Amino acid sequence: MPLEPTPFYRAHLAELHQRLLASPIVRTYLTGTGIRLDGTNLAPADRFELPFGTFSTVEFAHLFSIFDGSRVHQQAEKSPGLDEAPPGLYFTIINPRLIESQHKNRLGVFRRADAAIDLFIEDIHIDHYFLNEHRAPPTLGTLAFALCAITAHLAGMGRITLVAADGQGSNVRYVGAKVWPKFGFDAPLLPEETAHVPHLAGCATVQDVMTQDAAWWAEHGTQRRMAFDLSAHSTSWQKLVVYAGRKVSDGA
Repeated sequence: MPLEPTPFYRAHLAELHQRLLASPIVRTYLTGTGIRLDGTNLAPADRFELPFGTFSTVEFAHLFSIFDGSRVHQQAEKSPGLDEAPPGLYFTIINPRLIESQHKNRLGVFRRADAAIDLFIEDIHIDHYFLNEHRAPPTLGTLAFALCAITAHLAGMGRITLVAADGQGSNVRYVGAKVWPKFGFDAPLLPEETAHVPHLAGCATVQDVMTQDAAWWAEHGTQRRMAFDLSAHSTSWQKLVVYAGRKVSDGA
């Protein structure tokens, strides 16, 4: 990996990482095989420089959920995107077999200013993420995201951000507001969002609600920007390690 494994990785993520790598689903769809980046065929063992580190093709595939046989286009964005995507370096992924028809997945890296420590920290933003529910294995999304998060942690990144859509309005098929919190994504609640629900009145974040009543969030949760905290011992990791550990066993 670009960086040495952290103490947190060794104690809390290494076992899950090895189970993920041994999963039949990961070994079928996320081996770094058959990937073409802007016209260049990448071999799984290739190593190449990106602005945020040196990665093998397999590490690159895990970081951005690039499934085997995908075509990838790299593009620097200097302005915010229509869906609140921050300026950064983005990778558009084309895979008609596993990505939902007429969609392309798009993930990127951007630099976030952290005033608390007076540094710029590299984060990942998931701009678009769609899987073909009829062709992709049911646990592929979970296992792919777990590999993304672990690889990002090893690369020293700070957060993974996205807009979790709720399907209201133009596309009722969007289920991000329900699904991403299961992986550990969190966000502040809106003012008075749970004030009328007595047993949730003390909740301040989405994960507070998930802990108290996940079924309520599944029914009433709405779209918002969310983040997965990649730092050691975060609430995000506590959620993902358990959830992904269960799914990797199911996928076996």
